[in-house]
Amino acid sequence: MSSIQIFLPDGSSRSLPSPATVLDVAKSISSGLAKSALAGKINGQLVDLDFPLKDGVKVEILTDRTPEGLEIIRHSTVHVMAMAIQELFPGTQITIGPVVENQFYYDIYPKEGIKIGTNDFPLIEKKMQEIVAQNIPFVKRIVSREEAVAHFNKIGEKFKVEIVKDLPADSEIKIYAIGHWDDLCRGPHVSSTGKLGIFKLMSVAGAYWRANKDNEQLVRIYGTAWANKKDLDGYLNMLEEAKKRDHVLLGRQLNLFTLMSDIAPGAAFFFPNGSKLFTLLQNYIRVKWAKFGFQEIQSPQVMNVNLWKVSGHYEKYRDDMYIFKDDHDDEFGIKPMSCPGHVRMFMVGQKSYRDLPLRYGEFGVVHRNELSGTLHGLTRVRRITQDDGHIFCMLNQVQSEIISALQFVKEAYADLGFNEVVYMLSTRPENRMGAEEVWDIAEKALEDSLKASGVNFQINPGDGAFYGPKIDFKVKDAIGRMHQCATIQLDFQMPARFGIAYQAANNTQETPVMIHRAVLGSVERFLGIFIEHCAGHFPIGLAPVQCRVVTVTEAQEDYARKVTNFLKMNGVRVEVDFSNDKLGAKIRDAQLLKIPYMLVIGDKEVQTNTLTARYRDGKNLAPMSPEDFLNFVKAESGVFWGLDTNQK
Repeated sequence: MSSIQIFLPDGSSRSLPSPATVLDVAKSISSGLAKSALAGKINGQLVDLDFPLKDGVKVEILTDRTPEGLEIIRHSTVHVMAMAIQELFPGTQITIGPVVENQFYYDIYPKEGIKIGTNDFPLIEKKMQEIVAQNIPFVKRIVSREEAVAHFNKIGEKFKVEIVKDLPADSEIKIYAIGHWDDLCRGPHVSSTGKLGIFKLMSVAGAYWRANKDNEQLVRIYGTAWANKKDLDGYLNMLEEAKKRDHVLLGRQLNLFTLMSDIAPGAAFFFPNGSKLFTLLQNYIRVKWAKFGFQEIQSPQVMNVNLWKVSGHYEKYRDDMYIFKDDHDDEFGIKPMSCPGHVRMFMVGQKSYRDLPLRYGEFGVVHRNELSGTLHGLTRVRRITQDDGHIFCMLNQVQSEIISALQFVKEAYADLGFNEVVYMLSTRPENRMGAEEVWDIAEKALEDSLKASGVNFQINPGDGAFYGPKIDFKVKDAIGRMHQCATIQLDFQMPARFGIAYQAANNTQETPVMIHRAVLGSVERFLGIFIEHCAGHFPIGLAPVQCRVVTVTEAQEDYARKVTNFLKMNGVRVEVDFSNDKLGAKIRDAQLLKIPYMLVIGDKEVQTNTLTARYRDGKNLAPMSPEDFLNFVKAESGVFWGLDTNQK
């Protein structure tokens, strides 16, 4: 009997009788692993357990303890959900059903006259559990394009037919069956429905087929699936906590911002406290720009569309741009990104190698025509303020500039209270511009910079920008959610498309490399994340109001005004409450607004020229002089002290 040799992730090898599958590898290791195995990875590619192995391959067994294993559980569960829906609501067509972070969804097209909503969830979940209890195998078959089109036409799945026809000619087309029901899918899946069962349907939303408002309107049903009930309960508890931290709710409660979708969908109106917080974050970035050698610039919001035609953005993002014509019939656009404008600014005047690296920074206000159904609070908007940075440098300066940018991001997130950051190297997408050898150089430059910085990073294949690879950053918030914010992108394409150059040391004209870099990303989106991360309890250095002076009676008002004026003149953001309410009511009001400190002034404080600082959680500090409290606020504010340029 012939045999094959395979290699495991720890570098060890095993010899197995041929033919052998991924499941055979798991069995050869332990019966426990074989029982818990969900799928495998062959040389980094996800495969089913019955995938046949070749000699010399590297094999990894996936269980529910691996991120990929959990994704496969969710991917398989969404098939069970679609099967249940079609059995309960005959005539419903299915479109796509991807896995998203911690959840899954399926976009469905119900038969005319049929409405499917949250009231149907108990019925759908019951049917799903029945399918799970039957322990039905997932069976894969590979078919030709003609067979797939004929099959889905026969069962009335027009969306599946369209998907199949749009697949590349050399695609391997897979259909996965659960008993009599099947679906087009690339896989892999668990071996049978009995591996599933810990799930909950979450919500319903609207969607358009292929995100085009001119196409059919679909029903999007979200759900979540986990390896065990404890993890599911933990996730649901996290969602409950997230509701309490919802930035839209807190924005209204703390009088930070409001949304008026009737007049400005996808744009926020910031009240004074919200505007203050927004400005403080911007000013913090300005301080970091100065430290890392950036010069702040400004570019117009409306420019001729030829700019984005040269850059390549017009071709790819035309539908997301706001375009109009002037009285000469020339096309103009409200800028959807700032980078082409920065390139044109670089072109003004002759640049020498002595001028490089040249680092520009701008709080660029851009507009993107996001679909109305995707808009949410500050986290998905049409009016976006980006802390845009662009670095023009020589090839031999790229690594040092990337390392510096990595340090910038690392320092900023630590200062802002995000202590867990995930670094991801996003490589070339399928739809890209430029030569492959240029992409090779760019990806290696980013990878070398990450390694030189000593950070652990993940590869995110195919998720780079169309003009170059990038490093994306995800931060974990206080309740464990991950958010993508910062990005560093390497771009060899745009400088070449615009024909920009600098004079090299040997007097030749050379094309610089361009690095796109944002730390907060969208300031609006970051602000939404930050509000929820802090639950509105902002650190004192960034709190729009740092303290509120409250008096016991009106007899202390003169002294209280002196304290207030002293603190205000020395840069503390302070307000007063001289109302006729009782002290307890004044304190509760300040606590509801999550103001860090209430400065209580009664007769004793007047007599001793002191104040009593009460923290928002109810803890009192020892009485201190106004001068001591000022020093206390400075120390507590740390790197954020002095950011407010309009304090006095």
